[in-house]
Amino acid sequence: MTCYRLWTTLETKLVEMGILPKGRSLLACRVFCRRNGVKFPGKKTIEDNDDLINEIEKKFSQKKGHDMKKETKKTITASVKDAKAEKKSDDERKYSFRTIDIDKIFAQNNIRKTDEIADLVASISTHGIINPITVVHYTGAATYYNLVAGFRRYEAAKKLGLKSIPCHVIEDVDSLNEISLTENVSRMDMTPYEECVAVRHLINKKNTPAQIAKRFGRTLRWVLVRKKLADAGDEILEKVKAGQIALSAAAKLADLPDDVFKEELSEISGSLSDWDVKNILERTHMDLEKAPFDHSACLKCDKCSACQKDLFDDDPKAYCLDPDCWEKKVRKVAEEKAEGFKNDGYEASVGHEYENCADEIKNWQKDLLKQAEESGIKKRVIVNPETCKETWYYSKKDLPGYHEETEEEREVRRKKEEEQRVEDSVRKGMYEDLMKKRIAEKIKFGDKDDIIALLVFCCEDFDNLIDETEYDTLGIEHDEEDSCCIGLEDISDNARPCDFEDAIKGSVKHILDNIYGIKTLEKMYRIITFANPEEAKPTDKQVQAEIKCRSLAAKKSDGENNESENESQED
Repeated sequence: MTCYRLWTTLETKLVEMGILPKGRSLLACRVFCRRNGVKFPGKKTIEDNDDLINEIEKKFSQKKGHDMKKETKKTITASVKDAKAEKKSDDERKYSFRTIDIDKIFAQNNIRKTDEIADLVASISTHGIINPITVVHYTGAATYYNLVAGFRRYEAAKKLGLKSIPCHVIEDVDSLNEISLTENVSRMDMTPYEECVAVRHLINKKNTPAQIAKRFGRTLRWVLVRKKLADAGDEILEKVKAGQIALSAAAKLADLPDDVFKEELSEISGSLSDWDVKNILERTHMDLEKAPFDHSACLKCDKCSACQKDLFDDDPKAYCLDPDCWEKKVRKVAEEKAEGFKNDGYEASVGHEYENCADEIKNWQKDLLKQAEESGIKKRVIVNPETCKETWYYSKKDLPGYHEETEEEREVRRKKEEEQRVEDSVRKGMYEDLMKKRIAEKIKFGDKDDIIALLVFCCEDFDNLIDETEYDTLGIEHDEEDSCCIGLEDISDNARPCDFEDAIKGSVKHILDNIYGIKTLEKMYRIITFANPEEAKPTDKQVQAEIKCRSLAAKKSDGENNESENESQED
């Protein structure tokens, strides 16, 4: 049990469980585990396990049909070679420690930003440089060096005016950028922007996402999300740098095609919120199970979530991630349905109901519906291009004696409707103003009974009863920020009944202006003035005169504004 021999599959399982059988060196175990992708368990052993190993070898020999002893020499040779190769690998990269003049060190190709190092400068000023920086010999000049890792420490030392700095000099010149990036990423002190730039840099160096993930000890999804942001362009990276796009939020959209991903993030003006992410997902993730078309071929498309297992493998549903492709396929189905209805003799089209059914006979137009049914006309159908939903309706165009309005007739009708609208508005305004004027006159020269009647109409909203100019009459204390009268409790205890009369008389206009219901105003007019409101309605002649007067005033105002603009331009 002291010589090397072939490793059995069961022994490999023991290694995974943390059991190290006797007769195996730690070096051989390490080499074997690395070769087979098994995490090395360390020095965990179980004593007195010869019987267990013999049982393993017995089962293995019976199953595989080969003799362990015959392959001992081969195994020893292979294991020794592996051990030597491992030792060589461990010694491959050689370091030497020395103190080097800062002037002889060049800092180039640094992805990380070194502008915010005030805390590091203070720390080095107090404690010195604890961790040396890493450098490599400068090509063509043995006494000069290129900085590989430790750019922030290097900049802090320069700010402090240090003449020299402790360094690890590395002899291996391969993968220098990877050494620098690995150091920073492993410490997790890079900003999201720097992580994206670092991943892009390594991708440009012909590294695959899987290789980068393995090198940094990250998941493949971690790498792919940052690659996605870096590939989206400088505009998106600037938003990441400014903190407008968080990596956690972008990760939820990382399964989108590159062009859709870039377009959606470009349209975000502020920060990418959870609401934005939800809205984008609803707009771009179409459930293929609900597709109105045959989606069997879509399940193999690169723009299907089912083919994005590297990013998301926990969602059992398959989504179409290309809105344009989805829209084209749904519209094609809608057009085929509309064509089928046409072949059956129906008037059919593709479009939206609110756009294409402007001439629809509504349910409340019962006389037109009855006329359409009695005439035996066919319903029309419109197919929605986004949902393939069918909408059936009767069209006024199909009714007997239908006359389609021309553009000239439509323009004349619109002009008349606008004139009527203006006339009705002016008439109503004149009517209300005249009623309010007569009510105010009656209150001003009337008796206390009128005042009481006015209070009855306004007691529901005491804030609108007393004008601010009459607060002092009732001893109401107020300031500019809180100047409204809330209730009777705000009135002074020294107020007299005659003060109420004076305050209300002074607030008549304020009270009337806060009455917006025409019916309420007419009722008040009847009771207070003892007259019919119809008397206050203006005649057509009076309305036309008022409209003409307002039109002239508007033209005069426009002329004065134009003259003012011309004078300012001349100046």
